[in-house]
Amino acid sequence: MRTALDLLYKLCGYLAAICLAGIGALIMAQIIGRFFGLLVPSANEIAGFLMAASSFLALAYSFRAGTHIRVNLFLLRLSPASRRYVDILCLVAGTVLMGYFAWYTWVLVQDSIRYKEVSDGLVPVPLAIPQAAMFAGILVLAIAFVDELVSVLRGNKPSYDDEADLVLPSEGH
Repeated sequence: MRTALDLLYKLCGYLAAICLAGIGALIMAQIIGRFFGLLVPSANEIAGFLMAASSFLALAYSFRAGTHIRVNLFLLRLSPASRRYVDILCLVAGTVLMGYFAWYTWVLVQDSIRYKEVSDGLVPVPLAIPQAAMFAGILVLAIAFVDELVSVLRGNKPSYDDEADLVLPSEGH
């Protein structure tokens, strides 16, 4: 199970990177197209969709890697037992919030499909496509929260935990 979940997080990270590469390719196509008087229809709009997809798909990978912004000022001053309790509390809150966001993002995707909503640009992109990428990223982040919560409840150290604080090092370091 651990291997499958780690593969899922990495896959989402790779998809996020591909979306960023897609943005770069669109920008290059626009630049080159200007030299030849060619228009890349809806390039800005599609780049925006790719940026949103990249942001959401990278969430779980970033969470597991410990690269999300956390405020350690308070956490580094707690005893290990208190810190574990706060970690569990935060993971439960994160799981509930991401579950809620995933549910309502799924409802948004369903509504976009039901009402056949499309973007306003030259290329009518079905809005369910970028919304589905957003849903996938939030759902995988919810899975990552559950995964991390179960791991911490089993007594493991959180994967995102890095006690090194470059600004205010703790007394033990």
